[in-house]
Amino acid sequence: MHHVLRFTNAPPRSVIICHEKSINVTLPINAHEFIAETPEQLQYWYKDANGWQSTPTTAFAMKRGINAEILEKYIQDHTYYFVETSFGGNHIMADIFMAAFKYARTEENFLLRDTLQLWTAIQLLIKGASLHPSSDLLGMMAINNPSSTQANSVPPPRVLANQIEHSLERRIWQLEKQILSELQKRIFGRKKEDWLKIFFTTVVLMNSLERDSWRLYYWMCHSEQGNTWQHPTAPKRLIEKNDALAESLAAHFAAISKGITPFALDWSREQSFGLIGNCEDPHGVLGAIERIGRGLRNPEHAIYTGNVMAHYSQHDERSLDFLYSSKVMIV
Repeated sequence: MHHVLRFTNAPPRSVIICHEKSINVTLPINAHEFIAETPEQLQYWYKDANGWQSTPTTAFAMKRGINAEILEKYIQDHTYYFVETSFGGNHIMADIFMAAFKYARTEENFLLRDTLQLWTAIQLLIKGASLHPSSDLLGMMAINNPSSTQANSVPPPRVLANQIEHSLERRIWQLEKQILSELQKRIFGRKKEDWLKIFFTTVVLMNSLERDSWRLYYWMCHSEQGNTWQHPTAPKRLIEKNDALAESLAAHFAAISKGITPFALDWSREQSFGLIGNCEDPHGVLGAIERIGRGLRNPEHAIYTGNVMAHYSQHDERSLDFLYSSKVMIV
């Protein structure tokens, strides 16, 4: 939106953006006042227990986009927090992601690190930006709605919020292209030392698709409530794209694995342990694999993953976990 805005001559205002106050990771930007030309530029939309709700907003926006390196660091600085807090009682996914995080800390494992960055960016989209308590609030008021996940936080003005979302979406698109290209090279390379890294990368990427599809299903369920979908492609079509990509990822992993998964191996054998490769905590990764395997063998898990969509909840982005990733997380 910012390239068609008519800005006033007022000096820029320094604003501090955050997505999670408890970890004190912030994004400083300059906001400029503009002359609103449409009603939607003065309405901020947020979710509550009943769907989309709106609140009046002021007219501020960025004149320039967010620096790519600054945005990348901002995303990465949230990864550990989301890995630790995004799975609740889902111990299988919690173990998968903590093992993936440890892998990604080794310099050579840039593919997994990029995939975790993509996943984190989707978490930031779901969470939504707010103005940090120490920021200039630009005349915005806190959301006074106890049934909203944004209750008591002060949102950015509508156009500024859209610009931040678009910056994250653009980074997600860039990362997805990079990851799929590199993952294809690794798969066709068929190096045994890459096999377990490919598995973790595939699961993290699939969970990114699961969380993204959850977000898109929310839009589909509440499409008639006033908030306008901004993307040129409809949510239903984007879900179909996620479905197709997940099927392709599962088929490629099955092809290089010849039906074997990490949870079918005897990890007490030296040959199997060697598959872990370069990792800062190989024994921790091994312990995680063994715990995940026990979780996957639990009959209740098989019942749950038999129909994940039956557990969909518009209030819980975790409700579609395993929708795609269960295709490779088998014993």
